[in-house]
Amino acid sequence: AVAAAFNERFEEWAAAREFQEYADLAQEHFNMNRAEGLDWTPYTLRMDSSVYQTDRLVSVSATYSAYTGGAHPIPWNLGWNFDLETGSFFDVSILAEDGSAFLMEVKEELIRQANTPREGGYIPARDYWENYEDTMASWSSYAVSFDEAGMTVTFSTYELASYANGPQVFELSYDWLEPHLSQQGRLVLGLEAGEEATSG
Repeated sequence: AVAAAFNERFEEWAAAREFQEYADLAQEHFNMNRAEGLDWTPYTLRMDSSVYQTDRLVSVSATYSAYTGGAHPIPWNLGWNFDLETGSFFDVSILAEDGSAFLMEVKEELIRQANTPREGGYIPARDYWENYEDTMASWSSYAVSFDEAGMTVTFSTYELASYANGPQVFELSYDWLEPHLSQQGRLVLGLEAGEEATSG
């Protein structure tokens, strides 16, 4: 039942991609180019993913890319988090003692990181859209995943900045997260003694 619940989400996601629509558009584009004697570049749909697992958690981080004849593929970053004990996917706010406060604290940390100079003095936020703080306020609805080091929040290309800037990735360590977590949250993330983790 747990496996079925996990797989169902991905089956629903795949069904929503409208692969036949992409195939029909590709055929139409191919026929038009052939009639005009033009070259045609095949359409591509690709998803690369990695999985992190503890005794309690399965966290999937993925990049989905679609090329449909433009100047370059359009990538999306995705994340899914699944509690093996309850057999359900969950929003990360449920891991905290105070979900609303946790969402706000993470937002402030993301803003801090975005405005912290990196190598060469580069400050990412200077290239962000004017409303980037509003986007960051909804960070939990974007690509959130976990691994051995902590939590990663990824905003896909165009969500915070231009295509040239690529996806914007923020990492929060378990040391940073732990003061905000409930006991249940620590159990889910495998931070209690005896939890073993694997990744692949």
